[in-house]
Amino acid sequence: MKIRHILFLSIAVLMGLDSIAQSREAKNKHFSHKMGTYTDPRDGEVYKTITFIREHHGGTIERTWFAENIRFNVPGSKTYNGAPEYAKTFGRLYNYEQANLACPEGWHVPTIHEWKHLFHFFGGWHHSGKYLIEGKESDMDMMFGGFGQPDGSFKGIGVHGNWWDNELKDSNSAGIITLKKGDENIYHSKVGDRHYLSCRCVKFHN
Repeated sequence: MKIRHILFLSIAVLMGLDSIAQSREAKNKHFSHKMGTYTDPRDGEVYKTITFIREHHGGTIERTWFAENIRFNVPGSKTYNGAPEYAKTFGRLYNYEQANLACPEGWHVPTIHEWKHLFHFFGGWHHSGKYLIEGKESDMDMMFGGFGQPDGSFKGIGVHGNWWDNELKDSNSAGIITLKKGDENIYHSKVGDRHYLSCRCVKFHN
């Protein structure tokens, strides 16, 4: 009886693992991604890029993102606590207007729809956070770089990361994407456009 019980548990575990494997395969079979690099002609900085490729009605949809936060020195942009070494790891921080000047020609601050498209690859708003952070399987390496406030103070490094979306909500606020340490969820809210946040760039596509 004991042996039969052990065999039953073993089969159940194997079936569970097989189900997980099939689930992962089903999740990934409709899209893939490939890595590349981009050299910013303005300052020679080299960035990792990532192109997501999704099957769609017999064709494919491609979106290419920076796999690092932009660190182009737009006048008035900041580094966390004014520390230059911050920029290499976490990128620079920009207010809304500066963010829309930070991306090189042919690239732009992602719209909320482009962010949603990215999250869809990894399980949507409630699950994709764990895949997008540094070192995880998406290769997006989104880091907890904190933010700067209009009064010149800084908060949140190592705790959460905040990125602009390219949608001005009203005359003085804009949309932001937030990831929090230890949280699978993605958060979308709005903040005053004079705050200083990280910025990712996405390539214009035809």
